[in-house]
Amino acid sequence: MASTLAALALAACAGVGGEPADVVLTGGKIYTADKDRSFAEAMAIRGDEILYVGSSDKAGDYAGAATKRVELGGRLVLPGLHDAHLHPVGAMQVDACSINKQPMTLEELSFFVSRCVDRFSPAPGDWLYVDLWEFERGNQPGVKFKTIRAALDAGAPKNPVLLEGTDGHHFAVNSLALATAKNARGEVVGLTAKTLKSDFADLAQYVGVDASGEPNGKLTETYIYGRLDIEAMEQAELSKRLAQRDRMMEVTLPRGITSFMDAAARPETFRIYDELLARGEFHARATLALYFDPSKYLKDGVVDFDALLSEAKALREKYSASTLVKADYLKLFADSVMEGDPLAVPPTLPNAALSRDYLQPIFAHDGDGLRGAGYVDLEGDACAQARAVAEKGEPADPASFMKGYGFHPQQCLKSAGTLQHREDVIRDYVNRADEAGFTFHIHAIGDRAVKTALDAIEFAQADHGSKTHHIVTHLQLVRPEDVARFKALGAYASLTFAWATVDPEYDLSDIPFIDRVDGPRGIYDPDGYYLRNVYPAESIRKAGGVIIAGSDAPVDTRDPRPFTNIEGAVARDIFDAGPLNFSERLSIFDAVDAYTINAARALKQGDIVGSLERGKKADFIVVDQDVFDLAASGEAKAISETQVLETWFAGEQVFVRE
Repeated sequence: MASTLAALALAACAGVGGEPADVVLTGGKIYTADKDRSFAEAMAIRGDEILYVGSSDKAGDYAGAATKRVELGGRLVLPGLHDAHLHPVGAMQVDACSINKQPMTLEELSFFVSRCVDRFSPAPGDWLYVDLWEFERGNQPGVKFKTIRAALDAGAPKNPVLLEGTDGHHFAVNSLALATAKNARGEVVGLTAKTLKSDFADLAQYVGVDASGEPNGKLTETYIYGRLDIEAMEQAELSKRLAQRDRMMEVTLPRGITSFMDAAARPETFRIYDELLARGEFHARATLALYFDPSKYLKDGVVDFDALLSEAKALREKYSASTLVKADYLKLFADSVMEGDPLAVPPTLPNAALSRDYLQPIFAHDGDGLRGAGYVDLEGDACAQARAVAEKGEPADPASFMKGYGFHPQQCLKSAGTLQHREDVIRDYVNRADEAGFTFHIHAIGDRAVKTALDAIEFAQADHGSKTHHIVTHLQLVRPEDVARFKALGAYASLTFAWATVDPEYDLSDIPFIDRVDGPRGIYDPDGYYLRNVYPAESIRKAGGVIIAGSDAPVDTRDPRPFTNIEGAVARDIFDAGPLNFSERLSIFDAVDAYTINAARALKQGDIVGSLERGKKADFIVVDQDVFDLAASGEAKAISETQVLETWFAGEQVFVRE
């Protein structure tokens, strides 16, 4: 009997199955994210691995004399969060001139820029970089400034200025910046009304203009932004981040993010990863989606995919032995962005690739702000006359045309947006890289871009039997006939749910260009094409597709705000303005799984993380409120207030909120 008791005591000290656990956590509500979506009370960890998940009573069997015991006090534990679309280098907090999303009139913006000049004291001719410009709010013209170009000219008369929008796709510049623009031959010719018709004719759609056809200072996409002489400015901003590499972990760990995709990774930033890895201070599992612009590899009009993929393979090999960083994904932009500019004259159209032509709304500016006042009849006599005159090489005089018809003659143009590359280039890039073992993360905003991305994936499957599960991200508009294709093609649907919400100022920049808003139901007509097909998360899920989540930070905000995104997925409302297409809301379980097990599988690591199960890595977080109870009790609007109290990575506590 004594020997039996001694054996039992020895077994208890050793823990079930051998050595005792290093840590035993008990008394919590642990969401495992396993196949049954079960909850547990306790968890035992040895090294970086989970030994046990289950009841508090049985967890004690895994404890030994040296085991650390943690009482959770009923708090919720979740698997470590996976941000499947993050730009961690850009999200790092460094000293910079930052508008920080504050809406400003053009006069206020000019004053703000002048204060930044005073603060940072750039030498005459040096660039001033300003980030988190709120391009979709504010920017109202006044008596003093009619265009943002004029406002920035006054704010920084001796320095070229670049404002980067909160989305990373919209920019604003002054005259000194426009003067640095180079044509395709590398010659400095400047951006003017004249060069927009010659040197930059192929990029004119990305340049905002005023009523006389001169650039108004607003630029869209890096295609045109990259023609400016910005190399020194970009290097200066990168140097700030290289010098403060520790701040990358400040982006992720306080938000409970233990795994992420760097969604447009560039080699010049890899020093940050390398130095953190070398010091043992990289507490995350990073997937680098390498960004290569196919248009930079053109030879005689044909993309040299061999050269592109040779560079990609070298970077993939660089991290092939790392357990924390891998570089086997590629980023591809299928199109640009959905937002137009209703403040411009003429209003700048969106350029995301749409399945039909954008409408040409006429906006009115009055004491109550900006509102829709009607639409241009593209088939009417006025537009027929404007096009006929333009075909003769004698464009209609804007002032007299506007006086006679009430809209700018350029609004007679038809556009369905544009793909960033020809369809055959997108198809061949996906096909060739897939065959070389890469997985794609494809930016697709408009419904035509989503279709093109899915078509490319389908082509790769037909061409060489691809089994790769690619990711299509953003999905602002998806054609109903493409919803079921996500399951059929095994593609992951990635969304930023903080944007799946009613936002009146933002919505004015896209909905009026897609649906008529001058009817009795106004801008939020539930039968409109936009409202029926915007961010269709639940439709894709019900059709068998797998939903994953990503913040896209620092787009919109540097904070990845995972719980704001979870709230957006469940409530489709984060501004208390009413839900956006409420039928597309997700359950709280689907929303959390999008940030855990689903995203882990999309990043090809679902076998080791994403759920809290025996044998997986001990990546988990402790939060201050129960998001499942909030959703069940009708209080989903409080989910965004959730705070991460502790972040554990590979069995170690790497963040504690004080």
